[in-house]
Amino acid sequence: MSEIVDNKEEILRVEDLKMYFPVTKGLLKRKIGDVKAVDGVSFSINKGEFVVILGPSGAGKSTLLNLLGGMDKATSGEIIVGNKNIEGYSDSQLTEYRAENIGFIFQFYNIMPTLTVDENVNLIKDVTNTSKDSLSVLKSVGLLKHKDKFPQELSGGEQQRVSIARALSKNPKLILGDEPTGALDSETGVMVLDLIQRMAHEKGNTVILVTHNADIAQCADKVIRMRSGKIREIKINENPVPVKEVEW
Repeated sequence: MSEIVDNKEEILRVEDLKMYFPVTKGLLKRKIGDVKAVDGVSFSINKGEFVVILGPSGAGKSTLLNLLGGMDKATSGEIIVGNKNIEGYSDSQLTEYRAENIGFIFQFYNIMPTLTVDENVNLIKDVTNTSKDSLSVLKSVGLLKHKDKFPQELSGGEQQRVSIARALSKNPKLILGDEPTGALDSETGVMVLDLIQRMAHEKGNTVILVTHNADIAQCADKVIRMRSGKIREIKINENPVPVKEVEW
């Protein structure tokens, strides 16, 4: 499988990345093999790309995303971000890497129920000195009028937009999403996906989204298809379909 080369600025490169989990047996936990969650994958991502990592449950998508986000350390291989291999980082360096470089969007929002919308977004100021103004970010995701509301006063789609605003406010190099529309109805999910696509195509954010929904792949600039821990295909969409034009 050949990697596609273009003239855009590379922001991330993965080389022969592996994540194996030992399988043990008996009270003595004798190792009898490995689960190869990520099995020798290599690819690159350019700045401003909307990338979808696609595959069925158990394909290794979420494990790969956790590695890219510095949540786990690989068995072997390299993850190059800003000319630095984060797989050589200590735990404290990985904490700093996550704080300064990564914005996470989770399936179940992960926002604080006792804080207002604005306060949830402003939490980022506790972990980074490069955060954007919360009100300008809330305006960009259509939530400025809800800034003083609490999460329970919002719809599911609005809560997910709070999560997106929090990720954006960090001004990260990479925005990582793990099934960010999985808990939403189809109409609300389209609204959130449209926002995510525009983050990349209009604002220049680099977005990597994990999903099992093949329809979303039509909207991505690059699609990485995984199965059984391996990359089966890397496809470039020269003309990604706008989210609102997809027949969901």
